[in-house]
Amino acid sequence: MAERGNTKHGSNLDDQMKQETEGMVKGKQPDHVEAHRQTEPFPDDTDPQEVQDAVEPVAEQNARGDAQQQDEGQ
Repeated sequence: MAERGNTKHGSNLDDQMKQETEGMVKGKQPDHVEAHRQTEPFPDDTDPQEVQDAVEPVAEQNARGDAQQQDEGQ
């Protein structure tokens, strides 16, 4: 007879544990939400400046750039 590889408990408990963990092992459910249902992360004050600049709308960046140019001209 071949060894089971587990001597802590009997084969009945092995089968029960195998059945209980089958969903986790085989991954029957997707591990993430469908792409169209995921929300975009919101930037906050704790993000680095480069992240805040990357997610800031272009119009706001242009407006801020125009204001800085006017300040430099005065």
